[in-house]
Amino acid sequence: MELKKVLAQKKAVLITLLLASTLLATAIAAVYYSLLMESKASTGATDVKFVAGGDSTAAGATGYSTNGTYVMLGSIKAYPNTTLTYEQAINVSNTGLAHQFRLRHSSITNGTSAVSHFYSISFWLVAPNGTTTSTEFKYLNANGDNNWDSPVPTMNYINILASQTWAVKVVTKAKAGAWNNQVATIAMYLDVK
Repeated sequence: MELKKVLAQKKAVLITLLLASTLLATAIAAVYYSLLMESKASTGATDVKFVAGGDSTAAGATGYSTNGTYVMLGSIKAYPNTTLTYEQAINVSNTGLAHQFRLRHSSITNGTSAVSHFYSISFWLVAPNGTTTSTEFKYLNANGDNNWDSPVPTMNYINILASQTWAVKVVTKAKAGAWNNQVATIAMYLDVK
């Protein structure tokens, strides 16, 4: 009987060791490894950029000469009951391969009494051959209140071929009784893909 007891104990120890070694082998078999990826980022020049246009001085265009990725049109005027056109407020030049580009709304002054003095401010993209795009990017205040009427739709993308320069045409109009020095600040994106 004693022999059976000893064998049973050894059998229990053997089973315990077998289970422990199986668990240990499973844990060891779950090998993890890591791959390494390094990246180097460098600055570069964009293919599509802002460049001077025929009316850039009158439109107060500044900032574009640094790298062409930013421009401030600081002197755009809107006269009472008169349409004022800047045929080339700023130009967009492509020095690389063909791309697509569009104007997209970012923000405009809204909810201030200055807005009530404006009727409209429109932006058009004009091809090198003088053809104006069919999409007008227009801010309108037909009601004459302190808010622009509705959000401006995003333009569809337009093809700009290699070595082409397109103009950004700006057309403004103030209300008949507009006061002098009323300001609306507009920010928009020139998306390029």
